[in-house]
Amino acid sequence: MPAKSKSLSAILAQQQRRKRWREFLDFAERHGSPHWLFRGVADAPNHLLVPKVGRNAKLYNPGAELVLFKNFKRRVRQFVDVRQMSDWEILALAQHHGLPTRLLDWSTNPLVAAFFAVSSKPEKTTARIYAFQASEIIDTDVTTSPFEQTTPAVYIPSSIAARIVSQRGVFTVHPDPVTPLTRTGSTSDSHYFDIEAIDRPYFERRLFGLAIDPSVIMVDIDGLCRALEWQYTRGVALGKVVF
Repeated sequence: MPAKSKSLSAILAQQQRRKRWREFLDFAERHGSPHWLFRGVADAPNHLLVPKVGRNAKLYNPGAELVLFKNFKRRVRQFVDVRQMSDWEILALAQHHGLPTRLLDWSTNPLVAAFFAVSSKPEKTTARIYAFQASEIIDTDVTTSPFEQTTPAVYIPSSIAARIVSQRGVFTVHPDPVTPLTRTGSTSDSHYFDIEAIDRPYFERRLFGLAIDPSVIMVDIDGLCRALEWQYTRGVALGKVVF
């Protein structure tokens, strides 16, 4: 009897996960028009839509932020020729490589956002996918510096990095980096989808089946190895290989 109960419990849990996946697809469909952007986060209870440079409000200093950017712009030349790049492109490059900036990462693909939500750390928390409605797209010919933008808006970068392209990446720029988007009226708390910690592995498998995995997201050897490690540790798609 206990074995049967356990089996029934497992079946019901699997049905619930499938139901939750279908609900996510419905969420993506409801936000399917081109002006919707998506962001996935691993720790929904503790996450605010604030860019990295403003996450410590006591530490944030506008002057220091500008100096940080200028130092990056000067020193990155040993790695990348930025002489023909705009300040927007250079700031996007800095954001892409982990520098604290006033940019926040988004994707035009909800599946990409879901990947980051369920695969990032911490792993034992509720993940969340935000949907953001882009109302203002920045014209970089008019606003030539990201430090001149006075309202939250969307910046669509050029193809400055392969990962930005593969992730369908776009950015929001935050003139006041310490203020979350939900407090400015730029998005609504109702436009999000939560994934409980227990459902995250199931979502990862479903995304893998749709070719959303690190090898596609990261488009480099590190991403390939991360994808293969994930398959190996979970016993996923490890069929016979013939050379």
